[in-house]
Amino acid sequence: MNDEERAYFSAAWSKYANAVFRLGMVWLNNRADAEDMTADLFVKLMQRPRPAFESDEHEKAFFLRSAINLCKDGLRKRKRRRAEESEGLVGYASAPEELGLAEEILALPPRYRAVIYLHYCQGYKTAEVAKMLGLREGTVRSQLARGRENLRRRLEEGGVKLV
Repeated sequence: MNDEERAYFSAAWSKYANAVFRLGMVWLNNRADAEDMTADLFVKLMQRPRPAFESDEHEKAFFLRSAINLCKDGLRKRKRRRAEESEGLVGYASAPEELGLAEEILALPPRYRAVIYLHYCQGYKTAEVAKMLGLREGTVRSQLARGRENLRRRLEEGGVKLV
């Protein structure tokens, strides 16, 4: 690897490692697995020729899509070995009040967690989420609506009254 490639991957790590890790936490619900997935993603990218991107958003979408694929692989492996371990996002929420919300999001079924995270936490539009997850836009909108309703119910059961 030459100096230019080394500089690119160092900059990519600085820009995207946190978002990739957080996405891993949402999908895998386990700190160690999310850290492993993040490291694996960047190692795999360093072993391949540097991809060309149309824009910064295209580059970010590439990293998140690659992370989703690695998370799916990780979930398949986890099912095979039947390891059930959950740590939540303790220490990873940026404010104490976000911790409860993050834990409630993690308690949602995986299909809702993914769309809620990508749409609300990462700011992607439903069309972009649909493309990343390989779903139809209508499916993403339905999952967002169901996920919000599920999340609202869970929060109200926990004593949080939403307007």
